[in-house]
Amino acid sequence: TPVIIIEDLNYRLFFTHSQKGKCFYCFEDISVATLDDDLCDVDHFFPHTLQPLIPEVNLDGVWNLVLACPRCNRGTNGKFARVPAIKYLERLEQRNNFLISSHHPLRETLIQQTGSTPEERHRFLAEIDKFAINHLIHRWETDAVGPEVF
Repeated sequence: TPVIIIEDLNYRLFFTHSQKGKCFYCFEDISVATLDDDLCDVDHFFPHTLQPLIPEVNLDGVWNLVLACPRCNRGTNGKFARVPAIKYLERLEQRNNFLISSHHPLRETLIQQTGSTPEERHRFLAEIDKFAINHLIHRWETDAVGPEVF
């Protein structure tokens, strides 16, 4: 997974608030400040390696981006190009639906990228997950290092 540094303040706030300063996967404390030692990675939930296989889906879209600690994203037992476990998919769906229902400034973007109803968004994520696991085969999961906060 490529490492992306978030330079745009709106995206920093979007990710920081929605994840409460924690890694999406293990709940480790993370930072979005570029000079901090615990600077997070922006991870493609569904690995970016799938993009050439599904060019009609924007895997760089907000719907598919999460903040991850470097250990989870690219550490020894990191996610890399594996498909996250179903519990993380449910967390992603919950996060996206929450942001849409809260009228977040990125609401319309999320709707355009994933669907206008919860049912459409669920079906969209389920289809991408099925495609991803059929092509990448392996699921990935890590242990939580802190309490679940979102």
